[in-house]
Amino acid sequence: MPAAVRTRPIHRALVDKHLGGAPHLRVVPQPHPQRPAPFLKWVGGKGKLLPALRPLMPTGKFRYAEPFLGGGAVFFDLSADERLEHALLCDVGRDLVGACRVVRDALPELLAQLQAHETQYLSENEENRALYFYAVRNRHPGDFAMDDVERAARMLFLNRTCFNGLWRENRSGRFNAPHGRYANPGILQSDKLSAASAALQGVDIRQADFRALPELVQDQRIGFVYLDPPYHPLSATSSFNAYSGGQFSGKAQGELADVCRRLDRQGVRFLLSNSDCGYVRDLYRGFEIGTIRAARSINCKGESRGDIDEVVVRNYAN
Repeated sequence: MPAAVRTRPIHRALVDKHLGGAPHLRVVPQPHPQRPAPFLKWVGGKGKLLPALRPLMPTGKFRYAEPFLGGGAVFFDLSADERLEHALLCDVGRDLVGACRVVRDALPELLAQLQAHETQYLSENEENRALYFYAVRNRHPGDFAMDDVERAARMLFLNRTCFNGLWRENRSGRFNAPHGRYANPGILQSDKLSAASAALQGVDIRQADFRALPELVQDQRIGFVYLDPPYHPLSATSSFNAYSGGQFSGKAQGELADVCRRLDRQGVRFLLSNSDCGYVRDLYRGFEIGTIRAARSINCKGESRGDIDEVVVRNYAN
């Protein structure tokens, strides 16, 4: 914790005061003419790659599953185009799954909490904004009693005010990205949340590991699965994949390939994205493997950013 936060506990009291009073506010969701889109900024999000991914999708409508949800760009795009007969969304991240459920089931209460955060944060000068950010960050659900709405509001607030919009957890599962110092971060975003909430109605959202996918797919008669796992690193330091307090190892990549083979035997179509390297290509030998160009932007060195190839693996042809 920065020294400034330790010497100024008033900001933790402000968090308690404003969030404690939030439920009496009633922020009514507004009409949502906009197309549903991710409400969280997420490392590796597929928003910019949708034009390249859409032609690879099966045609028509289908029952859909996505086991590495992240920001959910592909799900929201398919939902907006009315392609989904049913959707199952999974992730191992407790906060991510909880936030999606709250957006689906308790949007007015969430908007009230976010309004409280926004009002307090934007009223402060730059120094006090940082203090407020770290007070919220250090108020971890493992240390404080926190209901699902407050926990979701905490995640969205931190995601929208942290450096680079990076949701990063350490091995203890604690969010540890620093303050972002944006002039107007757009904390509430009620229109975007309203559109996302409408898209999530009736969707099955679960905290589940990808290894449970074959059984879930069978139980829910899923016909198409999109998989966007943490990418296999191209070098020892080139890939950030600690989404949920741990690393997605080479062994896990192999287990995921085994899951895809099980899906194939079950007659389920799948599309998978990953980094373009020999290890990944070897894992999926026998399936259709193509490439798309993607922008790499999560790097502290500007010269290391730019377009790179990603592989897309399918067990079907359009």
